[in-house]
Amino acid sequence: MKSENESTNQLLRVIIALLLEQSESHSTLKKKVEFLDRAGMEQTEIGKVLGRTASHIGKELAGLRKEKR
Repeated sequence: MKSENESTNQLLRVIIALLLEQSESHSTLKKKVEFLDRAGMEQTEIGKVLGRTASHIGKELAGLRKEKR
C-alpha cells in the first residue's frame, strides 16, 4: 500500500511541476516556491516538486518572509 501511495504522490509531483513550467506568471524559482508554500505544501514536498533540496527551499522561504517585513 505504501508503494502505491508513493507512486501516486510522485505522479502528482510531476503534474504540479509541469503545470508550473507552463505558467508564465510563475517563471522564477522564487515565485514557484511562494506559490507552492501558499498552496499549503511543506518545504520537503516543494523541494521534491522543483528538484531542489529542502534546505535550499528553506532559504528561499526565509528570504520571502524577510521581504514581507
